[in-house]
Amino acid sequence: MREVVRPVLIFAVSGFSKTGKTSAVEALASFFSSRGRTVATVKDSGCAGLAVGDETADTGRHRRAGASASVLLSRGLASIVYERRLSAAEALKFLNHDIVIMEGFKALRIPKIITASDEAGAEALFCEEAFAFSGKLAEAMSVYRGRPVLNCFTETEKLAALALEYAARDAEYVAAKAGGLY
Repeated sequence: MREVVRPVLIFAVSGFSKTGKTSAVEALASFFSSRGRTVATVKDSGCAGLAVGDETADTGRHRRAGASASVLLSRGLASIVYERRLSAAEALKFLNHDIVIMEGFKALRIPKIITASDEAGAEALFCEEAFAFSGKLAEAMSVYRGRPVLNCFTETEKLAALALEYAARDAEYVAAKAGGLY
């Protein structure tokens, strides 16, 4: 008998620095894991000199929130520990979870939540793949460009439901979209 494998659900949380990306990932990882889903995160970072395993860093925050695995991809380092930058496609091969939340990855054209501080930030990152907005923008409006703007702390369930509805359902698809960019 052939084993039935559930599709991995993958989406991104993208935004500029200090707009609430990690907070949104934490809220969603906690929500999904508390409901019995396995969650992994992949963090794209442009920072150099990061310390692997730093529990105060974003990937540590992801794990404390409920992610059972977290991957860090930065300029010369991948925390699955390789001494080179892995592509998103390579990193996804290591993960066998129900849900993978990719933090960062602004250029990756997959379903995503965009975090923004204001309309200018939301507009700068808007793409057709955006299914929702979050971050400080939620204090000012409830809809932007026809997409819901949700507070990740008080509207986590709505944000999670949208993520499940719009998430890419195939890691190979995401890997193909990522190509060599990452």
